[in-house]
Amino acid sequence: MKATDWSHLQFLQGGGETGALMRTRDWIDCPLGPPSAWPQSLKSLVGMMLNSKFPMFLIWGERLTCLYNDGYIPLLGLRHPRAMGSPFATVWPEVWNDIHPLILRAFRGDATYFENLPLTVTSRGKPERIWVTFSYSPLRDEAGVVAGMFCAFNETTGMVLAERRQAFGLRMSDRLKSLRDAGEIIHAAAALLGERLDADRVSYSEVSANGRELAVIHSWSGGALAPLPPQVQPMEGLGAQIAVELQAGRSVVVNDVLVDPRTAPHAERYHGIGIRAMLAVPLIKDGRLVTVLGCARMRPHDWSGEDVTLAGDVAERTWDAVERARAEEALTRQAATERDRLRTLFAQAPSFMAALRGPDHVFELANSAYLNLVGRRDILGKPVRVALPEVQGQGFFEALDHVYQSGEVFHANEARVVLQSEAGATQERYLDFVYQPLFDGNGRVGGIFVDGYDVTARRQAGIALREADQRKDEFLAMLAHELRNPLAPIATAAELLRHASMSPERTRRTSDIIARQVTHMTSLLDDLLDVSRVTRGQISLCWNEVDLHAVLAGACEQTRSLIEARGHQLRIAAPPQPLLVRGDATRLVQIVANLLNNAAKYTPEGGEIALSVQVERGWFTLSIVDNGIGMAADLLPRVFDLFTQAERSPDRSQGGLGLGLALVKSLVELHGGRAVAHSDGVGRGSRFSITLPALDASLAAPGEAASPSSGTSEASGQALSVLVVDDNADAAQMLELLLESAGHRVAVEHGATSALRRAQRETPQVCLLDIGLPGMDGHELARRLRALPGMEDAMLIALTGYGQERDRDESRAAGFDHHFVKPVDSIALLRLLRGTRHPGHSTPEV
Repeated sequence: MKATDWSHLQFLQGGGETGALMRTRDWIDCPLGPPSAWPQSLKSLVGMMLNSKFPMFLIWGERLTCLYNDGYIPLLGLRHPRAMGSPFATVWPEVWNDIHPLILRAFRGDATYFENLPLTVTSRGKPERIWVTFSYSPLRDEAGVVAGMFCAFNETTGMVLAERRQAFGLRMSDRLKSLRDAGEIIHAAAALLGERLDADRVSYSEVSANGRELAVIHSWSGGALAPLPPQVQPMEGLGAQIAVELQAGRSVVVNDVLVDPRTAPHAERYHGIGIRAMLAVPLIKDGRLVTVLGCARMRPHDWSGEDVTLAGDVAERTWDAVERARAEEALTRQAATERDRLRTLFAQAPSFMAALRGPDHVFELANSAYLNLVGRRDILGKPVRVALPEVQGQGFFEALDHVYQSGEVFHANEARVVLQSEAGATQERYLDFVYQPLFDGNGRVGGIFVDGYDVTARRQAGIALREADQRKDEFLAMLAHELRNPLAPIATAAELLRHASMSPERTRRTSDIIARQVTHMTSLLDDLLDVSRVTRGQISLCWNEVDLHAVLAGACEQTRSLIEARGHQLRIAAPPQPLLVRGDATRLVQIVANLLNNAAKYTPEGGEIALSVQVERGWFTLSIVDNGIGMAADLLPRVFDLFTQAERSPDRSQGGLGLGLALVKSLVELHGGRAVAHSDGVGRGSRFSITLPALDASLAAPGEAASPSSGTSEASGQALSVLVVDDNADAAQMLELLLESAGHRVAVEHGATSALRRAQRETPQVCLLDIGLPGMDGHELARRLRALPGMEDAMLIALTGYGQERDRDESRAAGFDHHFVKPVDSIALLRLLRGTRHPGHSTPEV
């Protein structure tokens, strides 16, 4: 197919790298044939897939031909781009036996879903273990026969590995918690790591204070290699460059000591101790290298990033456990002679610590972290039940009694405790801690050592992360549903329009359906773009003096059709005087319209909605109250979060993506205000209030009163000569019909060169230029049109699918007067031309 023919295959437009690949690929050797011959069902699916950011692929036909989008490229690795249009069996030969039965199942019409499925792939140059969550769904052609399979997937390798690290950490904690001897702790930790990494030897070494010597404290062996004996060696013996990297806190990964230039000069020495591959992880404390954890293999080995992460975690945990054991041992042996030194170490510990003595558990020592935890109160010298009376009945005192009586260590993870804060209020905290019995010279328990961490923030972060992940999944499902819904009537309407026998009335009704559904989809996409701009801090406000009366009027106008369609009664109450604020009028209307839409959608038909404004102490409070479905108490704290919605029936009759209230909150805060929600419960209605700072009108200089909207209310009745330039013949024709129906004289060109010739001959007053023209783009065409005699004052209007601020800046720089984002708002376009007596004047962009 020639390159110029691609303009007729709209479903391949966009799509990033894979879209470009599909447009340029020679499909002659592909079982699917040229894209123009593909069935409409496949075209629709490919168009949807190319314009999705979520990783997707589909296979089609008896040869299981593979098509995919940009999100799938990272997993394909080196197999991209040759995988495009290839049989799926040749794309993934190493896992074909695993996935082929699932594909056959999908072709039989059964969908499948797998979560965290492990696969070993070689697409990135070497074998690697990955985990994926995906679904295989059957795809049917126009006859309803399964002709393909669709897959949306997410690589979960990072999450799975993180969970495994966490499980390993818990196992390590369980193994170490009962050990008191530093040597036993090191041995246990080294054995766990060696078995996990299938290493031949793991060694734990400590670095001298001057950083020049490395002392092997303990070495574990898997049996093939002899353990290293305790020894001291110079750091330089590892190799000068390796010593430098370890001192800098960088892990050293050597897959083959004979090949790596850092170890090759010392290969004979490494061979002497049986090392062919090694991993050395440094631990830096207070800016100094204190330990090195080493893993070795007798044969070359490719250490993974996960190996390095896990070894680093073990090094940190081992060091913490060893230091804690040594501190406890020193406390037991030298409590009398080294109390001052112990107090210093004790006070500087990052964890909270306390030493209790006697059966009444009298506080003998408590570090700063512990005092912070209990509200900086005076507890030293007091029994724990007297010092912390609010803890009574929460199980902690009973655990202390048991440790003192039995001599057994007590551990707790994320234990809930309610404490009194320094200000006197109660606070809920979650703690990881250990009660360690302290034995006297006779072997009897004389006290208890308390050591732990406040993990409240970690626990809350984990809960928030899980909730956010759940909201993301629910949002993706909603997004798919909301974007599919308008496609059905559009597809049906398009099919009807092909029939030449349709009456003008049916044609008009069909066109209205398409327009409504396109408007709906555009609204969804606008909400997504607004949320993206707000969350990335890229939204800019047009600050002006705005009267809230105009804001209320604009919002009511936007929502009137929905309110009337549902039979609601809308009551408005606002003070008669000007209600002036400083803000962006468009965004303020959007805020109120979103809240009115929300009230209208979630209030049963025939409901009541009240919109009011109150003035109090320099602030305006705008409230919208309805008698609708209300909200549960657990929804209120997060009602303004992204993607949050109340439960709804499976038909999702109210629609929406859960973005409106999040936009309201963000936009209100950008205006220096705040947004709050209230409901007495499900079925009892809702009240949403926004508070904005009032603008003192007396501060405005004379003559600086807010100007009315720049829109023109009266039509000039002037017929304009208009030149439409668009390489999409259908789009150009529709604009021509629209403009001619409004009484304008319209000429159409499909290329930049012919447009320039037409402009030289006819000197149009208005030019509507598609930015994405082939060859010479719309920006360059605008510059050349401006340079033609008589075109200096012509109105140039850009038509494009891009509406970011930088896109508008670029069009202005090229000489455009206005910037319209596709699909073009025909009402706004006609209003612009109707109010144009002198082309070239400035009006708002759409």
